[in-house]
Amino acid sequence: MKFEQINRKFTEAVADLIAKGYVINTATMSGSQGEVGKVDLTDGKEIIRVVLDNFGKPVVRLNDKFYRLEGLELIVGRVTDQVIPNSQDTWQTAWTSNLDVLSSEVFYEIGRQHRDGSKWYGAREEAIAQQDKEAERYRTRYTEKQQEFSEAAKETVLPFIRRQPKCKSVRLSEIEKITKHYSKSRTGRVSVQYVVNARGNSYTLK
Repeated sequence: MKFEQINRKFTEAVADLIAKGYVINTATMSGSQGEVGKVDLTDGKEIIRVVLDNFGKPVVRLNDKFYRLEGLELIVGRVTDQVIPNSQDTWQTAWTSNLDVLSSEVFYEIGRQHRDGSKWYGAREEAIAQQDKEAERYRTRYTEKQQEFSEAAKETVLPFIRRQPKCKSVRLSEIEKITKHYSKSRTGRVSVQYVVNARGNSYTLK
């Protein structure tokens, strides 16, 4: 779900109240930190607020894993503070935290912000699944991998082993295995090493 679709849901909530006879109560709609946007409406007796609010914590621990669970919450609630509808007395404040919540819909951020500045939103389970997938992709990408060569490769590395200290008399049968080690750094740089095991020792081909 894109932010455009959340805006549409916000508009539908406001339109539903207007259809019931409510009008915008401008005096109580001054800005508040953390809120993306809000509209207050009144029927002359009460004030109903439609607000899109930010929520979330940088890190949440679930089943020994850590997640970033944040996003937006669309709330429709009745103002409980002592605020007079259709009044210009702006000293009175309607606090979102004190609302009598009538309905609430939560949209969790999924993935990182795109290059065009847009974000994708969905259910909590989708956000967790996406972060699990990203973590697994990271481990696969940056964990060192190994590949073992066949017996035929031992003849190729035998001259190299015999040039190593105290290895001049090494026989082909004393070469245990040859492995290729490769890894990829965060910058995308690939590192490759060839390791030969002989007589209980390891030697890196250079």
